[in-house]
Order: sequence, then C-alpha cells, then structure tokens
Amino acid sequence: MLQSIREHAQGWIAWTIVGLIIITFALFGIDQYAQGDKTVVVAEVNGEDITATEFLTLYTRQQSRLKEQFGELYDQVVQDEELRDQVMDALIESEVVRQWADSHDMVISDQQLAMTIQSAPVFQKDGQFDDALYKDILMRNGLNVARFEYEQRQYLIENQNRQLTAASAIVTDDQIKQLAALQFQKRDVNYLRVDQRPFIETAEVPEDAIQAYYDQHKDSFVTPEMVKLSYVLLSQEALAEQVTVNDKILKQFYDNNKDQFTEPEKRQASHILVKIDEETDEAAALKEIQDIQAKLTDGADFAELAKEYSDDPGSAAMGGDLGLFQQGMMVPEFDEAVFTMKVGEVSEPVQTDFGYHLIKLTKVEPKKELPYADVKDEVEDMYRNQQAEKQYFEQLEQLNTVAYEQADSLVPAAEVVGLEVQTTGPIPRSGGGDDVTSNTKVMAAAFSEDVKKSGLNSAAIELTPTESVVVRVDESMPAKQQSLDEVKADIVRILKREAAVNASADLAGELLAKLQKGDAKMQELVKEGVEFTPVGWLERENRRVLPQLTQAIFKAPKPSGEAPSYTTYQLPTGDSVVIEVLRVEEGVVPEDKAVKAQLKEALINLSATSEVDARIQTMIDAAKIEKMPNYKTIKPAGL
Repeated sequence: MLQSIREHAQGWIAWTIVGLIIITFALFGIDQYAQGDKTVVVAEVNGEDITATEFLTLYTRQQSRLKEQFGELYDQVVQDEELRDQVMDALIESEVVRQWADSHDMVISDQQLAMTIQSAPVFQKDGQFDDALYKDILMRNGLNVARFEYEQRQYLIENQNRQLTAASAIVTDDQIKQLAALQFQKRDVNYLRVDQRPFIETAEVPEDAIQAYYDQHKDSFVTPEMVKLSYVLLSQEALAEQVTVNDKILKQFYDNNKDQFTEPEKRQASHILVKIDEETDEAAALKEIQDIQAKLTDGADFAELAKEYSDDPGSAAMGGDLGLFQQGMMVPEFDEAVFTMKVGEVSEPVQTDFGYHLIKLTKVEPKKELPYADVKDEVEDMYRNQQAEKQYFEQLEQLNTVAYEQADSLVPAAEVVGLEVQTTGPIPRSGGGDDVTSNTKVMAAAFSEDVKKSGLNSAAIELTPTESVVVRVDESMPAKQQSLDEVKADIVRILKREAAVNASADLAGELLAKLQKGDAKMQELVKEGVEFTPVGWLERENRRVLPQLTQAIFKAPKPSGEAPSYTTYQLPTGDSVVIEVLRVEEGVVPEDKAVKAQLKEALINLSATSEVDARIQTMIDAAKIEKMPNYKTIKPAGL
C-alpha cells in the first residue's frame, strides 16, 4: 500500500474529503431557503437547537437530488412525510455525534485539517492546492472558510472514531471464507426485459384522474417567485488584462522582487521503513529497526539494507531513494529529521504513522535565484496582478460608494468604474446558471427587503476574493399557482407513464407465472416489447449488466435442484425484468494475498461501521430529544 511517503502523507484521512465536501455543502450550502427568522427551532438535542435553516437546507437538497433521480416518478416513489423524518433523523444523529466528540475532547490538529483540505482534487489546480479556488468554491456554495473548516474538523473526528474502532476489530478466516463465497460467487442467468414504452401509446387517462392528480399535487405546480436583475460586475482578472507592460517595467519589477523568483531548497534522502501493522506491533518494529541500525554501524551498505528490509515497495528497489523534495512535502516527523541533517548522515529511528524509519540524507540543492529570462512570464503575471489588485480595491470602493449614494440606478455606479450594466432574465430564489446568479449571497441580496421591495441597489457583494458585484431588481414576479390547463399536458404524461410502468410490471408477473409453472421457456416468450438476453455466467463485478440489475440477480433465490429460480425486478427506467437463475457457483478465497487482504479490510470496515452505528444509536436513545411539530410542514420561502 505504501508507494512512497509523499503519496500517503496523511493515511486514512485523504479519502474522506469527497464525501466530506458533499455532506457539508448539502447541510450548509443554501442558507437562503430558510423561511423567516433563522432562529426558528425544529428540534432540540440535549438542549442544543436544530434550526429551520439547517432542516430546510438539507431537506431541499435531498428533495432536489431525489427529483433528479426519479424524474416524473418522484411523487409516486417519495413520500414527503417520510423524507422529512429521514432528514430530521440525520440532523439529530449529526448533533448527537458532535456533542459526544466535544465531551471526549476529540480534536483534529490544524496540520491534519490543512493537509486533508489541500489534498482534495476539487481544491487543486494543476495538481496543487489553490487557495483562491478553495475560497471561490466555498463562496459559490454559500460557505465561509471558518464555518467550512469547523465542519471538516467535526467530520474528521467522527471518522477518526470509526478508524479507531476498526483498528480493534478481529476478523477470522471463516469470516473471510464466507465473504469470499458471496463476493466471488458466479451465477448462470438469463432475463426478459419488458419495455414500458409501448404501453404509453395505448394508455388512456380519464379527465377525473387528471383533476384528482392536480388536486393532490398542487404544491408541485407552482411557479416560484422570480426577479429580473441588473448588475455591475467588477473583476480583478479583467483589470489585469488592461495593465500596460513593457520589458523595462518588468525587468525593474524583477530586480525589486528577486526573492519572489527563486527555487526553494530541495533535499534528497533514502529511507528504510519498518511498518507498524496488525502483524508487527510498535515494540517489534522498533526492535527490527534497531537491528538494522546496528548493521549500518557495523559497516553495511544503506542501499542494500533498504532493498532487503524496507517495507516501502515504492523506494526499496531503488535502495530507499525518495528523490528530491521540498520542505513540507513529507509527514512532519520525517520532514523535520531530513531538514536538520547533514549530507551523508543517517538518522536515529524516526517514528511516523507509517512505522519506524532510518533516514540517510544524500543530497542538498540550495535555494537558487531564477534568471529573468526563465521567469519572464511569471514576472508579468505577478506585476499585472499586483497592479490590478490596487485598481480593484480602489474601484470597488468607488462602485460601492456611488451605488449607495445614487441607489435608484446602477448607471452612475457603472460609469464611475467604466463598466456596463448587465441584465438577466427571470431568476428564482434558488439561483440561475451563471457565476453571478448562482451565488447564494447574490440571490439572498436580490430577495432582501431593501433590494427587492424598496428598489435600492445592493451593497457590493464579494463573489470571489477577486470579483464583486452590485445588483438591483428590475422586476419582481410573485410565486403563482399554475392552473390545471397550464399543467394538464404534464399531468397526462405523468399518468400515462405511471400506467405504462404498472402495465409492464403486470406483464412481467404473467410471464413469471408461466415460467414458474413450466408452461414455457424464456426464449418462447419473446414478442414485441419483450426482449430476451442470454447472459451466461455472471460475476458481481461486471460491466455487461446494469449495476442495479446485477444486484437484483444476486439477491434472487438460488435454484432448487435442477429447476431454475425466477424473480422479477423493476429497473429505474420503469421497465420490468424477469430473471432466470440456472446455476450458482460459490466463490473461494483467492490465492492472491493482496485480494485476501482487501477482503479482510472490507470485513474490518463493516465490523467497525456496525459497531459505531450501534454506539450512535445508544447515544441517540440516551439523549433528550424534542422534535417540534413545525418540521412536518415548514417550507422554503417563496413556495
């Protein structure tokens, strides 16, 4: 697993960032959905509030995700009351875990937090963490840095608890065999797919059904409150393009800022690693590294010892060589040792999260000044950005002042900074698709009392650290209930599809009955809209069959004796499938040690998850929880 120390600088925490960002954006990304006072409480957990803002934000995001997933079937599949209960339960669980972590003084260091965030690809540009991009992404999702980083700490603490639990989990060979039997099981299968589309053409929808559906789903047929905006956008990037440069100016700038155009000191080191893991505890690892150290003292060659004893396969074959690296690229303990050593020196045993290391410093490349010709483009970029930054803040102050003093129009503010007034079409409170109207702060300002109702210009709103905008509302359009005539075609389409899906399922049931009675073989049941697919032997991990269908195939009953087993399944598309399982071949534990280790790790994680989930449920049961009735009915503003 260790390819090199730099690739695994923080071990387990690196993989958590994607899910972490999704969770946090889901919970805190769209504050403007809260209805009324942000202090409205929907639940209390041990005296701590869960607010309407938190509830509606997560509820709205979950609702949007499910609507995207199920489309026109959303109203048939999702019950609003059940969704609200699930959102409430998720918020309660999160609060209970947060309180538990606080009470146990569990902390994540600033360094751990920084390395986790900096390792996230979403915050990287050309493979490197980009601070401006980081802040921009947070801003676009309605987050400030302090709030986001606080939530990341909480998530990492929760995950740390799971990792500690996993470390104590015990997995037996029998459990590995049982998992292998399932994981590597093969099934010989066929299936019939019943297309629901032909039934759409023949489906009839009576008028009373249309009226009934409209009456039951009126909330789904509301055009949201919208506004048309004018805005003036000030961009430091655009200002940078207008900065005048020539070689004389750039050379002078280079001479005055030579310390900015240097290559930092780099060091090259080799190491011998003895891992601490389930097979080698800390004491055994220390003893082994000390034995290797004794061999070095007796005159053994470092590179040869690394090839023979190092547990880092990424460097062992090269005599432990890690190549050149800058300060800060390695884990702290390793980094500190390397950058306090002299060339040729071998360290005492150094302990990191990976185990014990012996480190040999082999080369030092000192900091060096880069020639002007080599960095001319970088010099120009830096000069342009510095000049543009000065102009940006000067013009931002002018823009803000004039927009406030002449608040009934954006034209004077635009003229003072030499920009044009831009306009939008109708935009709902949830925002539009461009960089300005997708910003939550912009939309919150647009729907505010001063801007929407009083007709004033907004204050300057920071989109990113280098972009700001002033907006005003040109036209406000209230939320409106759509009439039956306006949405009748949509309802007919929904009901026709619903009828077609049901008809497909009914036909699949009829085919299933014939197969179970032995009245026909699958191939004999093919007709228009019914397609036969002979799959053959299928593994769980495959690309031949849809993932959802693969899951259904492996959940289907095993054949009884020589007789195949049959079952039905409805695909997300609405088509129904009749599955035939002819034979089942159980999996066995593979000879490959790496695969066996993966099975063991999967069982450990499963065990840890089950244990932590049980612990969380115990904490929830012991907590004093009060749910307010308003969470059952509270809605996002404007609906």
